[in-house]
Amino acid sequence: MIEVKKIPNKGRGIIATQHVPQGRLLEVAPVEIFPFQPEQTMDETRIFKYYFVSPLEYGKSKNVNRYLVFGLASFCNHAEKPNARVEWVENEVGLWSHLIAQKDINRGEEVTLFYTNIDQYSDAQKFV
Repeated sequence: MIEVKKIPNKGRGIIATQHVPQGRLLEVAPVEIFPFQPEQTMDETRIFKYYFVSPLEYGKSKNVNRYLVFGLASFCNHAEKPNARVEWVENEVGLWSHLIAQKDINRGEEVTLFYTNIDQYSDAQKFV
């Protein structure tokens, strides 16, 4: 239903390989939580581009947990008006990322998310 492709001027991204109706679950992937610690160096590494932050937490403080998704959702590019969203689901096994179509996505269309911490990207002007 989705695959990683090279996106011009963006690098890697996710493309729909078929029509995806609004509300469709695109992927379920395990998540590892990295609690915020002042001495963390994740933001200075290449992993920075791939972790998520909680919009509710980030709205209160920039010192928030980081969520690393072990799936394709971490390759979704930013869009001001995205066509997908992530829901966080916890069960007895742990935390999971559910990538869900927020609106219909056509075959060949890029699957995008809104980056909560877009203000921390030094090159954000390239893709906002």
